[in-house]
Amino acid sequence: MRFRSSRPSEIGDVDALIVPIFEKGESPAGLPRALRSAIERVHAEAGGVRLYNATTHVGGERGLPTRLVIVNAGDPKEWSVERVRNVASAGVKTLWRSTAKKAAVVVAPGAIGAERAAQATVEGVIYAMFRPEAHRSSPGDRRLPPLATVTLALDEKADVREAIRRGEAVGDAVNIARRLANEPANKMTPTLVSEEARALAKEHGIEIDVFDRERCRKLGMNSYLSVAQGSHEPPKFIVMRYRGRGGRGYDIAFVGKGITFDSGGISLKDPDGMFHMKADMTGAASVIAAIAAVARLGIKANVLTVAPCTENLPGGGATKPGDVFTSMSGRTVEVINTDAEGRLVLIDGVTYAQREGATRVVDVATLTGAIQIALGTHFTGLFGRPDSFVEEVRAAGTDAGDRLWAMPLTDEYREEIRSEIADITNSAGRDGGAIKGAAFIDAVVDEGTKWAHLDIASTYWSDKDRAHSPKGPQGPAVRTLIELARRAAAR
Repeated sequence: MRFRSSRPSEIGDVDALIVPIFEKGESPAGLPRALRSAIERVHAEAGGVRLYNATTHVGGERGLPTRLVIVNAGDPKEWSVERVRNVASAGVKTLWRSTAKKAAVVVAPGAIGAERAAQATVEGVIYAMFRPEAHRSSPGDRRLPPLATVTLALDEKADVREAIRRGEAVGDAVNIARRLANEPANKMTPTLVSEEARALAKEHGIEIDVFDRERCRKLGMNSYLSVAQGSHEPPKFIVMRYRGRGGRGYDIAFVGKGITFDSGGISLKDPDGMFHMKADMTGAASVIAAIAAVARLGIKANVLTVAPCTENLPGGGATKPGDVFTSMSGRTVEVINTDAEGRLVLIDGVTYAQREGATRVVDVATLTGAIQIALGTHFTGLFGRPDSFVEEVRAAGTDAGDRLWAMPLTDEYREEIRSEIADITNSAGRDGGAIKGAAFIDAVVDEGTKWAHLDIASTYWSDKDRAHSPKGPQGPAVRTLIELARRAAAR
């Protein structure tokens, strides 16, 4: 699919035209008068006012394209990057099962400016081109429009070629994370995740190492390996290094939880909804996709990605509640609940990143169901220290389009995860569960490290269609990580 830009009056012959229309029925400026009149007439006849509701007019009468898609854009005063994305996605989703090869999307810059609006439009188009039905036998059940060209119709003399390039890289990265998380566990084992990472590393010039069980044991990663004891699938500890500015050290490190299937281990989960646990490796998928986009964009920052991958299954060799292990940091860990395994994996991943010299670390994990109880399904939980770094990550997420909500993390919670027989325990009761999970990871964060933890268990999956994506995996945090790398380069 190729993107280009043009003035609205010069889009040429297209199979579909997607147009945002605001709450008072105003179509964007720059379109021919006859087309604007037709748009406003179709919109008035439809009578829909719900945000992102799309009305499709098929006809092709004089002055109109074959397919005219009008998307309600709400109050123009609330026009934002995320709203631009959602309008574009909602419009493209109406083309599913169509034969449209050439489409145009009218870009309304508003207060956000032409470049940001153009990038967001490209991202939105790409997001709408993801479908979760990858393994249906009939291609007709998962058909997408054969879009070859998408034109951004922009009524400004702005060069948006760089914005289009960024939008393609970010949009593709989010869809990569979605695709990996959507795969069933038998088709996305730790080994297969490592193969996907190797392919992306080769494509984008990224250094990669994949540590096996023996190498991890020599490095002292006994907390991570404890989760892998019940599975016949070998664990894979994936390390990716991108040196955009050259020289020594890393400007930022990303650590992603990579549990390719989580049964809960001996502390077995309820069977209802357990199939979603194929996507418990969304953190790993996100960090792998993000570093690929950082390299594709040529961002001038050194970035380290760590993705500890394994399955968490019961078995004769599985970790038992009450077992104690020594983590890579030297901290001893009492495992009270084997279903609180993500934090066991992450502490060795965070420690490894610090041993490699990273002093700014962001981990991403589907860590706790408790975060969804606290925030619902629209915000990711954000923890960390110091407060200045937490705010930096929150601001980056806001600019990138991810909704992050800062949560408390104080000494009272750190005290609650103290074990009676070891240094820390991986389960300390249901109340404040998301905070205690973050406190467990915090226990291995060095004094001089700036650290943030993104608990994406509230945002990694949607059980219903949304404007920017179908139901299924959502690809959270990818945009935030790319933006953090960009800001690191700017420093």
